[in-house]
This record gives sequence, C-alpha cells and structure tokens, in this order.
Amino acid sequence: MTSNTEAATPRPKKTQRPKNKSRPVLVALSIVAVVALAACVWFGIGWKSAWDEKAIADTRDSALNDARQAAINLSTVDSADMDGSLDLMLTSVTGDQMTSYLEETKKAVTDEQRNSGRKITAEVLDATITELNVDDRTATAIAIVANNTSGPDGFTERTRSVMRMYLEEVDGTWKVNNLLPVGDRVPLNPVDAPADPGVQQPAPNAGAPDSGSPEAGTPAPDAGTTDPSATPPSGEPAPADSGASEGP
Repeated sequence: MTSNTEAATPRPKKTQRPKNKSRPVLVALSIVAVVALAACVWFGIGWKSAWDEKAIADTRDSALNDARQAAINLSTVDSADMDGSLDLMLTSVTGDQMTSYLEETKKAVTDEQRNSGRKITAEVLDATITELNVDDRTATAIAIVANNTSGPDGFTERTRSVMRMYLEEVDGTWKVNNLLPVGDRVPLNPVDAPADPGVQQPAPNAGAPDSGSPEAGTPAPDAGTTDPSATPPSGEPAPADSGASEGP
C-alpha cells in the first residue's frame, strides 16, 4: 500500500531567463551614432558655407587689387616714354575694344606730344567692387583717382576723376574690358596751381571781349591732338548678370 504520508514530489522551480544586458548599450550607441551623424552634417554644411564665403571674399579682394592697379596704369602717362606708358596700359586691358584703342593711340602719338615735357602720375583715393560674378569671373569696379600733372617751368595740376571699370579675369589677373568715366574731372588745387605756360593767358586789365568774336586769350582746340590718357570710346555695357552679387 502506498502511504498517504509519503511526501509529494516537489515541482521544479521556474528558472528566469537571463536579461540581455547588451541591449541598452546598443540603444545608447545607436543614439550616439545618430547624434554624431547629425553633427557631422550640420558642421559639414557650416564648413562648406564658410569655405564658400572665404572663396568669394578672396575673389573680391583679388579683383579689387587688380582694379586699383589698372586704374593707376591707365591714368599714368610720361611724355618722355610714351611707348612705355601705352605698353603699361595694355597690360591692364583685355578684349578687342580696349586693346585696339590703345594700339591706335600709340600709332597716333605726335613728336609734339613726346617733347611736351608733361608727366601724369596717378593715385587711387578710393575703390570698390560693385558687382561680382564668381562663376563667370567678371566684376565691376568704381575707382576715384587723383591725377597729378607736371610740366615745364614748374607747372603742376591735380585733378580728381572717377571711372567705372568692367573687369574679367584672364589667366589669374583681372583686366579691364570696358571703361566709362563718371562725371567730369574736378580740380583739386585750382587756386594754388601756377598757370600752364603752354596756354595763352588774357592780358591784365584787358577790356571785355567783343560779343561778336571769340573770347580774347582763349586758344582754339587742336583737333589733331590725341590724348593718350583720354577715356576710350565705348558703348553702354551689357546688363549685369542676374547671378551677380552686389558689392559692399
């Protein structure tokens, strides 16, 4: 017989499955990776933007420096070395219009001009880039130039001129393909400048000129004289590229 007091066979206890301790670590690493990726994208975009801005700034500075030098070269004339002065101008221009004008001017220089003893030096008072197209490598600059003229018998004259230059980059150098004057030349020392010995002056206490004749003492213009420093003729420039950015 089986005893009622016989102990029942105990049931085996449930064993708990071990926890996956690596799962929280993987989740944390995933979050870190996502954040790192987002940071890389963010800073990558920012770095590219900063790089693009620097490239534009460098291009603007290069165009401005070359524009300032071109303004000096195109405004400097030494009658003792007319060919050298015009050759210097040619280094700052590009395109058929500007090149042809200076080459024709070089051929038209007279002995009288070579022996005039005149010399014009220039300094840029201010300059700025008003338009810049980085893709097309074109720009527009405005330059304010002081022209210092000296001549025989101590003659000196100082004037101010403003020029608008249309530039394009050629082999790493920005050159002028068109130039337009802005307004007229303005005397900077009209009171102290001695009289030009080459210009006839009216006699002191001279009577009023006859209303029917030209004003006394005023020489007739020489139609055959070519001024190498004169602004070349040019038409209206083409409209600015819609992608151009305005200067400062």
